[in-house]
Amino acid sequence: MARPKQCRLVEMAPQIAGYTPYGRRCVSSQPISLRYDEYEAIRLLDYEGMQQAQAAEVMNVSRPTLTRIYDNARKSIAKALVEGLPIEITGGNTEFEQHIKQKIDFKIMNQKIAIPTAQGVLFPHFGKAPQVTVVTVTDGKVSDTQVFDGPAHEHGAMPRMIAKLECTDVICGGAGDAAIQMLNQMGIQVHAGAPQLAVEDIMLKYLNGTIEYGDGRCNHEGCGGHHHHHEGGCHHDN
Repeated sequence: MARPKQCRLVEMAPQIAGYTPYGRRCVSSQPISLRYDEYEAIRLLDYEGMQQAQAAEVMNVSRPTLTRIYDNARKSIAKALVEGLPIEITGGNTEFEQHIKQKIDFKIMNQKIAIPTAQGVLFPHFGKAPQVTVVTVTDGKVSDTQVFDGPAHEHGAMPRMIAKLECTDVICGGAGDAAIQMLNQMGIQVHAGAPQLAVEDIMLKYLNGTIEYGDGRCNHEGCGGHHHHHEGGCHHDN
C-alpha cells in the first residue's frame, strides 16, 4: 500500500508566477519548473538565512527531505541561468500556512469542497470534467451535496467556476500547474492526485484522514496547464 505523501508547508504562494530571461535568445522554449516547496526552501535557507533544521521544521518535513528539496531547487535554477531558460513557479504536494491555520482554527469542521466528477465518480482530468460535485462539510460531517454542469473547456474556466461557487477546497485527480496556481491565488486549497473513486468514498477517506494521493500533475489540454512553444526567442505574455 502506497504511503500517503506528507504535505510540505509553505507560508504563502509566491507573488510572481516565474521569470523569463532577457538579453539573448533561449536555447529552448521549454520552461524549468520550480515547485512551491522548492521555492520555499530557497526562501527560508538563502533569503531568510535559516539553518536547515529550523527550515525543515517550518516546512513540516524531515531534514533529509528538506536537503533533497533544496538541492533540486538549486539545480533547477542553475540550469535555467546557464541555459537561458524561463522559470515557472508551479504547484506540488504543498499546503499554505494560512490554510493550515484556518484548518486548525475550524478543526477541519467547515469546508465547501469541489470535486470534478462524471456520474458521481471523480473525473481524472480537472479541466475536462463534465460535472462538478460540491460537498459542504459542517461540523466535520457532510451536510449537503450538489452537482453542477462543468464549464466550457477554456483556460481558467474551471477555477473561476469553483471560486464563484465559494468553494474552499478542491479534491481532484490530475490538474495542470496553471490551474493549481490560479486556485491557490484565489485562496482555494488543492488536494491533487486523489484516487478515481465515488464521491462518497472520497469524502469518507478525506474526513477520516486516510485518503492516499498519487501524482497530481496533468499535462492534457483543458486541465488548466498551458505550454507555450515559440520558435526562436522566449517571449512569454504571462
